[in-house]
Amino acid sequence: MKMNDFTGMEVIDTEGQSVGKIDTVEFDTADGTIKDIIIKWKNNIFFSRKKTLAYNHIDNINDVVLLNVAVSGND
Repeated sequence: MKMNDFTGMEVIDTEGQSVGKIDTVEFDTADGTIKDIIIKWKNNIFFSRKKTLAYNHIDNINDVVLLNVAVSGND
């Protein structure tokens, strides 16, 4: 899977809620592995917010990204 394949993928948390889409993938420059994912979701019509999650919070990647944690917009 290429990095561009991740961008825009829907992200679902353990509560089955869509928490947004992947905006950016950050890599560890020392070994080239994925370090963090940046999720972007809209709070309302005018504003969007970004949240950084460590890669180890990803449970599965298929058509969507499934997390092994619940994510709140208030975090």
